[in-house]
Amino acid sequence: MIASADSVFRRRSSSPAAFGSRLAALGREHPVVFDEFMAAPLVLRYGDVSAALRDTATFSTQLYAVGPMSSAMVALDGAEHNRQRRIHNRFFSAVASARYARIVAPIAERTFGALAAKSEADLVEDAGARYPMEVFLALLGVPNELGDQGLQWVRTIVNWLGSPMSEEVAGPGERAFAELGAYTRRLVEREREDPGDNLLGEVVRAYLSEDAYSPETVTVAVVGLLLGGFETTIQMLSATTASLLLNPESLGRVRADAGLIDAAIDEAFRWANPSAGLYRLVRRDTRIAGTDLAAGSTVYLCIAAAHFDEQSYPDAERFDLDRRGGHLGFGFGPHYCVGAPLARIEVRAALTALLAACPDVCLDPDSPPSFYYGARGFVQHGTDALPVLLGR
Repeated sequence: MIASADSVFRRRSSSPAAFGSRLAALGREHPVVFDEFMAAPLVLRYGDVSAALRDTATFSTQLYAVGPMSSAMVALDGAEHNRQRRIHNRFFSAVASARYARIVAPIAERTFGALAAKSEADLVEDAGARYPMEVFLALLGVPNELGDQGLQWVRTIVNWLGSPMSEEVAGPGERAFAELGAYTRRLVEREREDPGDNLLGEVVRAYLSEDAYSPETVTVAVVGLLLGGFETTIQMLSATTASLLLNPESLGRVRADAGLIDAAIDEAFRWANPSAGLYRLVRRDTRIAGTDLAAGSTVYLCIAAAHFDEQSYPDAERFDLDRRGGHLGFGFGPHYCVGAPLARIEVRAALTALLAACPDVCLDPDSPPSFYYGARGFVQHGTDALPVLLGR
């Protein structure tokens, strides 16, 4: 057992890769080990993690069925989950995603292009923190009228969902969800009258096509997309940017060839992905790597450790634009992140805009970033700030 004080989840580093590297080193000795701080056994090797993510009959997501999100796709299994995924795939089709990309690009150019006038900046506070909300509202086809209220709703709800048993965050979380839900429902009902050529219109049409439309169902779907992609997008952008700035050779290649941006994002999703891992509810007695897990218990499938498993990623410590073989950054199996296309669009547009506006961007040597689990108050690995110099 790992005592709480000794948990890797309590350590900080100036590199986003140190977290996964340390966990993988632990996994070479103990493929499954109980971590007191995480209150669950950690599954640390790629083969075991990927197999468990595929096996939803044994390792269920139903522990995420909290409060009003109990009907969200993440909490479902079986036939209803398959139907919801089919619906979601409709509004993340290749044609729809290309249309979203055209909406996102000018927002990224405006947000990150504004940094060109500065000599230094914090990429989180000065650009990244509000970017996903502005993108989401634009995709819904509504004006950015929420301002900081929308950000506050999201932060409060995500804190609640991350600690569902905490009375301290439950009350504010429930109120914030009710307020955000009421706001979103008004948008949904208005869109139902005449679905537009935007994300909200696509969502409404997708549910109508499956005879599954109701204001409540579509509202939960839209709020779920926002909650699932808001803070994760901020941290994924920070991690991808930091990965390149910490690896100058790779950064130079991307600057010289914009076609490598997608490769950089994929490798950053492995080397520095903020999704440290995923809790699962064990539905039946099982055994992983010699460790017995009882039905009704929880287990933590450690994606960060799996990404540094040398058996699956040779020379895993190296950030390699030419690496092949994929990653688990968006999950794996039936619960693969349905919003992955949108996350890629947002990060690609932001990174493209940043490098175009600030070609000499580099980390501030006097203010190195601090990456840790629980950054910005959320249950993922990331940083509160990313100070950079912009060459002005």
